[in-house]
Amino acid sequence: MIAVKEIAEMAGVSMTTVYNVIHGNAKKVSKAKMEKIQALLNEYHYVPKMGLSALKNNSSKIIGVVIHTSRYYEDTVISDMFYSHVIGALEESLRTAGYYMMLYSASELEDIFHMALAWNVDGLIVITFRYQEYMKLKVLTNKPIVAIDLIDKESGDYFNVGLQDENGGYMMTKYLLECGYQDIFVCSRKNVGVDHDRWNGFRKAWAESGRALKENDFISLYDTENERNKNYNRMLKFINRNIALFFLSDMFAVEAMHYFQSHGVDIPNELGIAGFDDSPLAKYCYPRLTTVRQDISEKGKCAVDMLIAVLEGRMEGKAEVRQPVKLVKGDSVKK
Repeated sequence: MIAVKEIAEMAGVSMTTVYNVIHGNAKKVSKAKMEKIQALLNEYHYVPKMGLSALKNNSSKIIGVVIHTSRYYEDTVISDMFYSHVIGALEESLRTAGYYMMLYSASELEDIFHMALAWNVDGLIVITFRYQEYMKLKVLTNKPIVAIDLIDKESGDYFNVGLQDENGGYMMTKYLLECGYQDIFVCSRKNVGVDHDRWNGFRKAWAESGRALKENDFISLYDTENERNKNYNRMLKFINRNIALFFLSDMFAVEAMHYFQSHGVDIPNELGIAGFDDSPLAKYCYPRLTTVRQDISEKGKCAVDMLIAVLEGRMEGKAEVRQPVKLVKGDSVKK
C-alpha cells in the first residue's frame, strides 16, 4: 500500500499537508492542493490507519457486538438463524454509519468482561444478556451499551431493543384456538427470557378462552437434534387428537415437522405446527409454516441508531423499544 510520504512527494507538499487532507483539516490547505492530494489518494486507493485516527480523535470507530452464548449449540452460535440475521443487520448499519464491527461470543461472562476492557471500542451492543450482566459490564467499561432482548429487566439505567414477545405468544395462541384446536403445547429449550414472555402470552390467551391453565403446557426441548428426536418421538402420541404444537422458534418447528413427516404424519390434518420468527425456513418449508413475524433487520438497525444517538449525546438515561409482531397464516395448521 502506498505511504503518505510517497503521496506527499508526488503532490510536492509536506506530509503534514497530506495528513491535514486525510483528517479533513481543509482550512489549513488550499483548494487546489487539497484537490490534487485527494485525487492521488483516490488513484492509489490510500487507506488511513485506524490507529492514527483513534489517537487523534480518541475514537476507534469500532463497536463491539457481544453474544452471551448461555445455551448449547451443536455448531456455532452464528449457525442460529436469528443471530446470523441480526449480526448481518448490525454490520450493515454500523458500516453505513462509518463504524467497524468487532464480533465476540463466549459462554463465560468473565471472558466477555475481559474482552470489553482490553479493546478500545467506542461502545457495545450486547445480545441476550441478563440485566445484572448488562449493568456489571456497563460499570466495568464505562462505555455506552445497547442491549438486544435484555432478559430479567429491573428498574435502572439501560437501553434495550426488544420485541412484543408476549403479544406474539398471545396472538398465535388465540389464532390456534380459533382454528378449533382442543389442546396446544408450547415447545422450546427453556422457559426463560423472550421464550418466557411468549409463554406468558400463550397463557393469557388460554385463560381468556375460559379454559383452566395446565401445569404441563410447556415442553422443554433437549440441546441436540439427536436428543430432540426423543422429544418428537414422544409427541407422536398427539397424532389425530386435535392438538397443535407451538414452537417458540421456527428452527425447532421446521425440524419437528421434518421428523413427523418422515414418520408419515400429515401436517396439518393429523397435527398442527406453528413457529415464531418468520425466518426463511418458515417460507420455504412445506407446508408453509404458520408463524409470528418479527423484523430482525429492523431490530438490528434500531439498536445501532440508538447506540449512535447515545455516543453523540442525543440520548441519555433509559430507553426501551419493543418492535411489533405480525401473525403469518401459513398452511401448517388447519384453518
